[in-house]
Amino acid sequence: TTIGGIICNLRVIRTNGQPLRYLDALVRGLSSLFSFAALGLGVLWILRDPERQSWHDKIAGTYVVTVPRSFPLL
Repeated sequence: TTIGGIICNLRVIRTNGQPLRYLDALVRGLSSLFSFAALGLGVLWILRDPERQSWHDKIAGTYVVTVPRSFPLL
């Protein structure tokens, strides 16, 4: 997780509910460049998407979820 994820109680998981693997994180990170490069439309997409996924989340098959404060970091 990141510092921002810790502060905001966020975690990235795969669409099947499993923890993120290294390959998933790599695909998500590289495709986020595309989301930002398209004038930020890929990131702003969450405002219109019923599942609240950005383009890079859709490409990588991930969700960003809120976790309780007591949730372990690793």
